Amino acid sequence: MYNNLQILCLFFLLSAQCFTQSLKKETLTNQGSSHFVYANNKSFYIQESIGQTSVIRTFNAQNYSLRQGFLQPVHASFLNDNSDSNLDAVVFPNPFSQSITIIFNEPIFDELTVYVSDVMGRTVHSQIYHPTQNLTIQLSNVANGVYVLHVRMRQKIMITKIIKE
Repeated sequence: MYNNLQILCLFFLLSAQCFTQSLKKETLTNQGSSHFVYANNKSFYIQESIGQTSVIRTFNAQNYSLRQGFLQPVHASFLNDNSDSNLDAVVFPNPFSQSITIIFNEPIFDELTVYVSDVMGRTVHSQIYHPTQNLTIQLSNVANGVYVLHVRMRQKIMITKIIKE
């Protein structure tokens, strides 16, 4: 009977050890930053955490070193804090004769898709541009008239009326 009790106690101790949590070395921090980086015609979202020691792997290429670690996922409410989908920019001159210039009032970190359509909805100009804060679009080949300019970066869009004289 005593041996059965010992075996039963040993069984409970061993099974309890299987389901317990163990303390591992952790570093918690709220310091760091997040950036959008555009490279090789792609945009990347990078998060950094200062004081983070948990490293999965290190990548080295062309004098750059990237260490992968553990970061908590960003909640969607933080990413969508600014639900404004308008791309903030100034377009000039309007009316124009040869080209228009667009100056963006917010950071441009991804490709810009630009197309110009006439009042009938037909596309008269379409092009994709690399990220830039100042963009000049040559429209000397379109006829005089009223057009609609569409500029898109991801989900943000700017639509405005332009006039060629």
